[in-house]
Amino acid sequence: MTRDTKETARRLLLGSPSAPRRSGAAAGAGLFAATGLFAFVSHAAFDAIPEAVLWLFVLLGALLATGAAYGGSGLLVSAGLVFGPVYGPVTFYTWLIATGDAAPVAFVLSFYGHGAPALWGPIAVALAGGSHALGALCRRALNGRKG
Repeated sequence: MTRDTKETARRLLLGSPSAPRRSGAAAGAGLFAATGLFAFVSHAAFDAIPEAVLWLFVLLGALLATGAAYGGSGLLVSAGLVFGPVYGPVTFYTWLIATGDAAPVAFVLSFYGHGAPALWGPIAVALAGGSHALGALCRRALNGRKG
């Protein structure tokens, strides 16, 4: 790899040096914790799976990933912002299945059931990549008009 190729790969993954990487990573971890805690509380209090609310968290993560990419953050920050709200509830429900009774096979876009982590993997990758690409393209298009 030449120096330019290494720098391009580094910038794609990590973003520009001035990008707020730490705040994006902290937001992704916070979304992971918030959605996992929300799934835990809703299951403990209501014995229900709040799919619609959890989907809104996933969309919020995708929007935050688009904004982070627009701000110059890299693909890893965008992935963290999308994977956090996806795998927060999936991790809780996987633990619940492992310690409890039998569970059904997960439906598409369901956080609960056998196979939910495998179902959400490609969706989260597509959301992270698409959000990052959209944010980077908007940044390029709007910065191109100014200059």
